[in-house]
Amino acid sequence: MRTKLWYSTLILVGVLCISSCGSNKEKAASASDNTEKQAAPEASDSVKVVANEALNDAARFVAGLPVVNKNNKLYALTQTKEWKNHARNMDQIWNSYQQSAPKVLSFAQHELSDINQKCQTLFYPFGGPDFLFSNAFFPDMDTYFLIGLERTGQAIQVKHPSAKTYKLYQDAVSDVLSLSFFRTKDMNVEQENDTIDGVVPIISMLMARADKQIISIKDMRIDDNGRIVDAEADGTPISSPTGLVEIRFFRTGTNKAQTLYYYATDLSNDGLAKNKPLVAYINSLSQATTASFIKSASYLMHEGMFSTIRDMILKQSSAIMQDDSGIPLMYYKKENWDTMLYGTFYKPISTYVEYAQPALRDAYQLGSPKPLAFRIGFARQSNLQIMRKK
Repeated sequence: MRTKLWYSTLILVGVLCISSCGSNKEKAASASDNTEKQAAPEASDSVKVVANEALNDAARFVAGLPVVNKNNKLYALTQTKEWKNHARNMDQIWNSYQQSAPKVLSFAQHELSDINQKCQTLFYPFGGPDFLFSNAFFPDMDTYFLIGLERTGQAIQVKHPSAKTYKLYQDAVSDVLSLSFFRTKDMNVEQENDTIDGVVPIISMLMARADKQIISIKDMRIDDNGRIVDAEADGTPISSPTGLVEIRFFRTGTNKAQTLYYYATDLSNDGLAKNKPLVAYINSLSQATTASFIKSASYLMHEGMFSTIRDMILKQSSAIMQDDSGIPLMYYKKENWDTMLYGTFYKPISTYVEYAQPALRDAYQLGSPKPLAFRIGFARQSNLQIMRKK
């Protein structure tokens, strides 16, 4: 399983839910941050966010949760033996994660609170559809920008679900909840199903299980200036998939709209050279209020062919949280970054044995890393590093 060719191996774990991030959120509405300007406005007290019943019922249906509208086709399908078996299986899969979820939430509260207070945008390259982990660690971001190779897909369309259909959804999350990452090989099969045509159905299902309400799902694009827009250059509506999808949502019981973008694109040097709009978008991110998250990234940024995205992350982020598959330690110069170590690291798993990282190993052996009480990334003995720009 060499995910080098499929670097958005999804790490994600079922979670429900770096700092020096500089200025506070009021200051952070920087004119240079296109995402903050237009993508994820926080609803004011006078403007109530409204969930889209159809989108949420479809997400709840495939997540094995009761639907709200009892007068539609989905409700009738929830009364079938096949769906009830699916619901029980999904509950079992989800409950197995719930045993470790408090540890993840505790880590976020104790180790990331300053970042969550001061940052507004989470940039998650190689993240694929990992909504759960990104939202668990960073629950209050205005904007989440996830990038992977898997196609976007469309909002869930339940046609003629079968036991096989339900099993595909179960398999899509079981590894995430037990291993903390998606297996890209499996996703290629799952996405051939008429209900799972990309990552949008998976993200929608995870949102439902994480107690989020979807407001809207629509195709977007990035213009030449790096702005995220909802129309073609001539002003006409976007009529075909662009590789960029926007999902607006809010946490049940709150009135704050948040925005997740998933962009299916190649982050290699060659890929970025052909994608000037994305480069402009990343360069427009506010350096004071952007945090980056890197996990299960197949050690791609250890290679010269991914040096451009590596350098952009280091430049545009005020804080970075990663596991050992992220950016090599030698690029975090001590005069520029404060580093905190968590968990255990001696060597990578056998699949990536060539990325031994002796500098990181020595840092763990000679330093005093804090314990990590949950699994994350490829190895059973997990690790995280949080870097805060000075």
